[in-house]
Amino acid sequence: MTNFYFTFFLLLIALSTNAQQHPVRLLKNTSWVQQGYGRYLKIEDSTYTYYNANSLSCKALAEGKLDGRFSVVSLDNNKMVLNPGGIVDYIFTRVDTLPPKCTHMDTTAASYEENFKVFWETFNDNYAFFRERNVNWKQVYQEYLPRAQKIDSPKEFSNMLLKIVKKIGDGHIRLEIPDSLKAKAVVAAPAIKRKKDDIIKAIQERYLVNTHAYNNGVISWGKVKGTRTGYILIKDMNGFAKKQDKGKDFRSPLVEFEEELNGVDQVMEKILADIGKSDAMVIDLRFNGGGLETVALRLLSYFVSGRKHVLSVAAKTPQGNTAKQACILQPANNAYQGKVQLLLSGNTASAAEIFALAALSYPEIKITGSRTAGIFSEILWKELPIGWEFSLSNEIYTDPAGKTYEGTGIPVSQDMNYSGNRLDFYNSFYSGDRFTDVAMDQLHQKKASE
Repeated sequence: MTNFYFTFFLLLIALSTNAQQHPVRLLKNTSWVQQGYGRYLKIEDSTYTYYNANSLSCKALAEGKLDGRFSVVSLDNNKMVLNPGGIVDYIFTRVDTLPPKCTHMDTTAASYEENFKVFWETFNDNYAFFRERNVNWKQVYQEYLPRAQKIDSPKEFSNMLLKIVKKIGDGHIRLEIPDSLKAKAVVAAPAIKRKKDDIIKAIQERYLVNTHAYNNGVISWGKVKGTRTGYILIKDMNGFAKKQDKGKDFRSPLVEFEEELNGVDQVMEKILADIGKSDAMVIDLRFNGGGLETVALRLLSYFVSGRKHVLSVAAKTPQGNTAKQACILQPANNAYQGKVQLLLSGNTASAAEIFALAALSYPEIKITGSRTAGIFSEILWKELPIGWEFSLSNEIYTDPAGKTYEGTGIPVSQDMNYSGNRLDFYNSFYSGDRFTDVAMDQLHQKKASE
């Protein structure tokens, strides 16, 4: 009998191991609904089709090889957790079949009223920040439904939706309408338009020595003149992968994401070899509008001293929110050990804000500049029956204590009062043709006096 139980135990181990090694095989011909995103997933053999669904329609969003788009985190009969290459896992519940609307498209044209209802319902089910944006969404329905019922042209309908989007005031909400419906830009009085790259170049020339750049300036670094302070400017949170030769074979999304992280590791090794012995380090995210949150956190890992829970993420669902997922940051093996100052602005957004949010868990990192944009969520893209795409924020990022900075942005200890308007922010570095960066001036003066 003992041998029987031992043999049975070994069989269970073998079955479990096989399930982990061949999860795609176990998923053949299965259907799933995703929690918090309004999407369905159909898996056939080793391929998948990912659907966007609403009350009227269900359309294929993406398709391809499953193991190139998602990694399987866990799997049982009725629940599956996949990771798309980011810090947030996607949770799916098994269903017997896809809804009929996913496999039999209704070709009947939806009215503007029906399109409005889909727009409103999608936000009602998935948008997470009505309270933070001070928007009464039920009141929006009551106000705009009668208008939608009277609309008889796409121009009127697009104008109405654009008013609603403006009312919410979330930089991650976008409405893609046909070019023919877009308002013509009003020609204003001529103004000097400063460019981001021109400002970055001016900072380097005026304040830095021994400057270097990587991948067309996605990250650049040097030493602050006359000091033992290093300076790193990160312009985007993507574009770190090594430049590939044209004509290279197609790479799956998971491979592309991994190449981004490999690029971060390679360039950070070079940066720390160049300026890693500096007494202090400035990390400038003032011009960074976002990118990949995985890149942001990998970069931050090179400037922290301990393993910490730095943030949590949940997704909005019609029933509430999904369970929070904790993000733990592990310092890089060769992390910088000196003082760190982080520069932010109102143009620091999205994944760059996730860098700043995680940095709050390390009080030794001093944060100056101005509050960030306050738009943290991954962009969730949806589509109206009329065919117009729109996006919204459905993910709730909080600090470890549960506080969200959506709409308010990450605070700073010393406020430089930067404008949140990009053009005004860029112009603030100039007085006529004379360039100056007050934050860098203060830094240089402080270090020179020490």
